[in-house]
Order: sequence, then structure tokens, then C-alpha cells
Amino acid sequence: MLTDAGALAAKSAELEAKEPREILAWALAEYAPRVAISTAFGVEGCALIDMAVAIDPSIAVFTVDTDFLFPETEELIGRLVDKYGIKLTKFKGSVDKSEQERRHGLALWGRDPDLCCALRKVEPTKRAVAGLDAWIAGLRRDQGKSRAGIAILERYDHDDGTPLVKVNPLARWTRNDTWAYVTKRGVPYNALLDRGYKSIGCWPCTAPVGEGADERAGRWAGSQKKECGIHTFMDRK
Repeated sequence: MLTDAGALAAKSAELEAKEPREILAWALAEYAPRVAISTAFGVEGCALIDMAVAIDPSIAVFTVDTDFLFPETEELIGRLVDKYGIKLTKFKGSVDKSEQERRHGLALWGRDPDLCCALRKVEPTKRAVAGLDAWIAGLRRDQGKSRAGIAILERYDHDDGTPLVKVNPLARWTRNDTWAYVTKRGVPYNALLDRGYKSIGCWPCTAPVGEGADERAGRWAGSQKKECGIHTFMDRK
């Protein structure tokens, strides 16, 4: 099992020439059975699920239910589970929505979005990846400055110091590449993406944007915040 940071960097450079499905096939073979795909059911995650089940129909998939998902996201989850028969695990924050409101008041997202994300997203993600050797995500370099430098393979550590390899099979793909794949394959996607939304998270913090707007401009619109913390809470080695 490949976990050494130097060896991972070399392998990552080698995989730059490979298509996402080839990267997935390598990762699933290398890190089975302690490997899983994470998704918030954006178009990238839907594409990854379509690719992965063709390689391993039993691939583990996890998501974080923040209690603030759009109805359209919930509907998409049902469609994907029905279509692919995926083994989906949902994680929720250990502090539930009611307790969060008791401690911090209503609409925490509007007053302290970082804390809201930490409670609703980051904490359950930490539990979701605990025990994994590899975490597969749908990040792309062209999604914004915060993701421009991602590698296909990245080394992180769990809290106990054991290695966690993050795999980004779509790193080289563009938004157009992803949509071309989804359209060609007939992969289900969120209906909101046909209504002016480009990136979808929790309903209080996600808005539709103009045609020429940055892909993540509708996330925490009007603020400097661009990441919820799921992909930034660990330091890359």
C-alpha cells in the first residue's frame, strides 16, 4: 500500500497522464478495502460514482447530511442510490441542529459561517474518514484558487499519525470535461444546476449566479469564504 509522501508524489506525477477512470481503478486496487468516495452530490461526485461502480459495484460512498440540504439534493441522492445500488453512508454532526440552535442561536450560518461549517460539515467528515487508508474526492483544479494546486495523490495524517491518502481523480478535468462525461453517460445530476446554480451546498449559503460568474461565486456570496473546511481541515504532508 503506497503511503510514503515521496513515493506518492512520484506516482501522482505518473497519473497525470491517466484518465480519471484509470486513476480510480488504481486507487481502488491499491487501498481496498479501506477506501471510500466522499460526495456532496455535485456533478463531480455523480461522475465519480458512475465511474467507480463500473469498477467495483460495492465501493463505499459517504456523504454529510448537514440538515440544510436542498430538497433537490435529497431527490438526487435517492435517484443515484436507485440507479447504481451504491452503499451510501450518511454522517451527521454530533451536535444536532436543535442543539446547535440552543447553544448558538438561530441562523448561525449568517453570523459565524465557519463555526456552522465546523459543526455541520467538518466534524462529521473527520469521523467519516477515520479508519480509511484512502479518501477519494471530486475536486478539480479549475474550481477556484483554493483548489488550483491540488495533486492527484496527496498525503495527510489521521489524528493518531497513521497515513491517509487523498485521491483526486478529476484534478485535471475542467468543468466542461465533467459535463461532457455526465451528458454522454446519462448520469443523474442536481436539477438546481439547470436553474443558475453552479456549485451546491447548504440552502442558506448557496445562491444562483450569472452565466459568466466564477463557479463557486454562489457559495457564501458576499463574503471572502470559499471553502467549508472539509477539504482544508488537515495539513498536506
